[in-house]
Amino acid sequence: MSSFSNKGLRSNKLVNDKKVKNHLKGFYGILGDMEDLSTKLDITLDYNEDNINDYVLPLYGRELDHMEKFVLLGKLHYGKESITE
Repeated sequence: MSSFSNKGLRSNKLVNDKKVKNHLKGFYGILGDMEDLSTKLDITLDYNEDNINDYVLPLYGRELDHMEKFVLLGKLHYGKESITE
């Protein structure tokens, strides 16, 4: 391979690595936000996909998307199991 081809491959790899890094930072930021929300919500209440936005909207300032609901409900369910055992 010529050095021109290698340079193009390297620059594409660096651009792709930067995109992946930003994507991971955003994902871990969302996980941190969901951890904070799970500590602020009352574990004794029954939450589901239909009513979780009613409780989260005053705390978070926006509605949750499907992935955030899934993560938050999982954290709340796990916390509820650890209390009952």
